[in-house]
Amino acid sequence: MLGRRVLAAAIVLLVTGSGISFAETWKGLELERKWHDAAWKFGPFRIQPSLVISNAGVDSNLYYSTNEPIKDFTITAGPAATLYVPIHRKFVLSLYGSPQYVWYSKTDRERTWNYYFSGAAQLSLKNVFFSLEGNYSDARERWNTEIDIRPRRKEEGYGGSVLVKAAWKTSFSLGYRTVKYDYQSVVYGDSFDVRERLNRKESYANFSLFYQASTQRRFFLDFEYGLYQFEFATQAAIGNSRSGAAYAGLEFSRLGRRVRGRIRVGYKKFDVRAVNGPDYQGFVGDSQLWVRLAKPFVIRGSYVRDVRFSLWYSNPYYIESRPGAGVSLYPLRFLRLDYDYSLGRNRYPVVGGGGPDVKRLDEYSIHSAGIYFRIKKSVALGFIASWWTRKSNLAAEDDKRTFFGLNLTYDF
Repeated sequence: MLGRRVLAAAIVLLVTGSGISFAETWKGLELERKWHDAAWKFGPFRIQPSLVISNAGVDSNLYYSTNEPIKDFTITAGPAATLYVPIHRKFVLSLYGSPQYVWYSKTDRERTWNYYFSGAAQLSLKNVFFSLEGNYSDARERWNTEIDIRPRRKEEGYGGSVLVKAAWKTSFSLGYRTVKYDYQSVVYGDSFDVRERLNRKESYANFSLFYQASTQRRFFLDFEYGLYQFEFATQAAIGNSRSGAAYAGLEFSRLGRRVRGRIRVGYKKFDVRAVNGPDYQGFVGDSQLWVRLAKPFVIRGSYVRDVRFSLWYSNPYYIESRPGAGVSLYPLRFLRLDYDYSLGRNRYPVVGGGGPDVKRLDEYSIHSAGIYFRIKKSVALGFIASWWTRKSNLAAEDDKRTFFGLNLTYDF
């Protein structure tokens, strides 16, 4: 009897909470928009479903090898969904999940399931927004531009933040997050065990200031402290490190008709804890911008520069820089033509692998083109082609790859 009363009370609470009312913070407004825009509605519940179809086509060089490139047909596909559960008028749980199958026609050992999950508990009050978040993934991917194979990696992370709306259009937030990376034990390049070199825990603390210039534009300052601890002693001796960074930038709403994206640039001090470690101080950035110049014409720009952990000999890290640009043309309402180009560089601070005086330097370029056909609202099916080349001062590291295929996008 008591159990029935509890169940009835829970149902009443959910039903009365179905008319969700979020608060005035910009994070609260973003959560409200996502909740209201979800495609499926079941009482108080909201579900945003999607279907993942990517990398469906012919890959000319699976392992980015110049000696004996392996060509194969591949496809990645699976369902995905975000579930919003209102516990009360101002308290919402959100859950995301996507199992994806990666299939290769000939290369059996590369066939696998990838799993991606995340969740958040968010409380939106009048001038305060609280969030607790967690994520888990278990997947085989090519994780960066250094490793040419696809080792399996488990990622477990959690964190929390509080956003406080201050006077007028300003707000500030405090946040903490940590993530643990656990790689498959596989030897790469006959010299490096990926698990021993890259297993680690990363922790970050952030303090951010925001100024809401309009409903579409938000300026910010972000101060970050990072701590990096490696699991195995041999790598901990050269890789344990910490960082401090300051960023400034401008965010544009995803709903903007003329401009979308984010500009984020800053300065980072990266301190390797080992004595005489190759520390780094310099500019970093992570920016993507979408601008509609005219109704049928869009331009894009991007810039990434940051410290990436390395498994190449005694290098604890390398510096990756990658600017890019692209254009889109809409000749018809249901048709979009894309072209993108990026030019990257990986610079290593320590000699090794190419002689006593050689520091590895890689330069790579990526061209991609696509034709997208709208099939429903903002959903489009695209036929794509890409060309990838890498030039290195170490001759054995030069390689190239082409890909022809299709994918599904929800941004038309």
